[in-house]
Amino acid sequence: MTRLSFLSIAVVLIVGMPSHVQASIVNLTFSGTYKTMDLEEEVGAFSYSMTYDTTLDTNTESFATGADLSGLTTYHEWHGYSASGIIDLDFQFDGMEWLLSEHSGNVPREGVTEGLWFDVDLATGATPTLAWFKFNNSSSDLYLGVMYFDDENIGLGTGSTIVFSSDVMPSIRTNSLTITRTDPDPIPEPASVITWTLLGVVGCIATWWKRRR
Repeated sequence: MTRLSFLSIAVVLIVGMPSHVQASIVNLTFSGTYKTMDLEEEVGAFSYSMTYDTTLDTNTESFATGADLSGLTTYHEWHGYSASGIIDLDFQFDGMEWLLSEHSGNVPREGVTEGLWFDVDLATGATPTLAWFKFNNSSSDLYLGVMYFDDENIGLGTGSTIVFSSDVMPSIRTNSLTITRTDPDPIPEPASVITWTLLGVVGCIATWWKRRR
C-alpha cells in the first residue's frame, strides 16, 4: 500500500513538470507600399522580414512616452534592442539590398548605444506598431521610423519608412508601415522527454506490483 502511495505521488509530480519552454525567437515582417516623397505616386510594394532572438539582446535602454530625445519629444514609448539579436534578415527592394553588416542603428540621444527600437517590449509577446532603426550601404539608406513634423509639433515615432538613395533612385517613402509578428511554436524542454520516460517506468512498476499481488 505504501509503495502504491509513493507511485501515485510520483505520477502527480511528474505530470506537473513543465513540458515546454517559451520561445525567445521573434519573427517580424515590415510591409507597405512605397510612394514618391510627396505621397502622390505609387512606386511599389515592399515586404521586409527579420528574425530576432531576445536572449542575444544586450541593449537595456528604454524611453517612456514624452521623453526628451536630443531636443525632440517622443510620442510613444521605445524599447531598445541590439543588432546582436538579429539572426536572419531579408531587406531588399527594387534591386537594392541591406545586410546585417550594414545596420547602423539609431542613437536617440548622447550616451545611448546604437540599436533597434520598437514601441513594445518584445519579451511580453506584444506586436510592435512602430519601429525605428536604419541600414545604409554604398548607394542608399533605409530608415524605419522617422521624425514627425506638423504645424505645431516635432517628435519621434510615426512609424514611416523612408529610403534615401543618391545613386539608384530618387527618395521614396511610405506613411503606412505595417508590422506583423509570428513566433515559432514553443520548444519542448528535455524535461518533457524525461517525463514521459518516467511515466512509462512507473506504469511498468505498477503493473508488475499488481501481478505480484
